[in-house]
Amino acid sequence: MTSLYEQTYARLWKAQVEQDKQDNPRFRSPTPQELNGRNTGKFGVQGGRIKAQLSDHAKKINRMMGLGMIQSDIAQVMGTSQQSISQTQTRYGLPRPEET
Repeated sequence: MTSLYEQTYARLWKAQVEQDKQDNPRFRSPTPQELNGRNTGKFGVQGGRIKAQLSDHAKKINRMMGLGMIQSDIAQVMGTSQQSISQTQTRYGLPRPEET
């Protein structure tokens, strides 16, 4: 069981973190959509300015999605779970146009 002081400190700390996020955008983590240039958030992340570079795994998934394959088919081909494919798709904002 936590003490009254620990509970009070935790509550105040959470309130301060939220206030910091509102006051200064550098304290806020960008969303996957902002990282991949699909959203112009209120903190000024313009489309395409910050873009997560695709890993080899993500490049393969992107190519297969470009061919019209669905997550479950891609998972079967790659020998992984559909959840893994879904998480990669969200993280990198797939499908993306092929990068040259």
